[in-house]
Amino acid sequence: MLRHIVLLTFKPDATEAEKTAVADALEGLRRIPEVRALVCGPNVGTAPNHSDFALVADFDDIDAFRRYLASPPHRAYVEGPARVAVAKIAAMQHEWRQ
Repeated sequence: MLRHIVLLTFKPDATEAEKTAVADALEGLRRIPEVRALVCGPNVGTAPNHSDFALVADFDDIDAFRRYLASPPHRAYVEGPARVAVAKIAAMQHEWRQ
């Protein structure tokens, strides 16, 4: 299994509507067939070095992950809501066993 972890920091001037569009787009990524599991949500912490939003998604393998990245819904998220509202993205992938 491959786990994809993403931490987002919103632009200081991002509106609530733009942040909601990001959240909605990320939630919609769970419909991509390669996604085995996906959870996401806003940060509930208050420290200044925290990110604003997180996504964790699981895939069977690296090939499934690459198909996910190339999928129309993921590309639409990157080129639409993320481009508008996200200032910084930190991401990593790691392999794990169930």
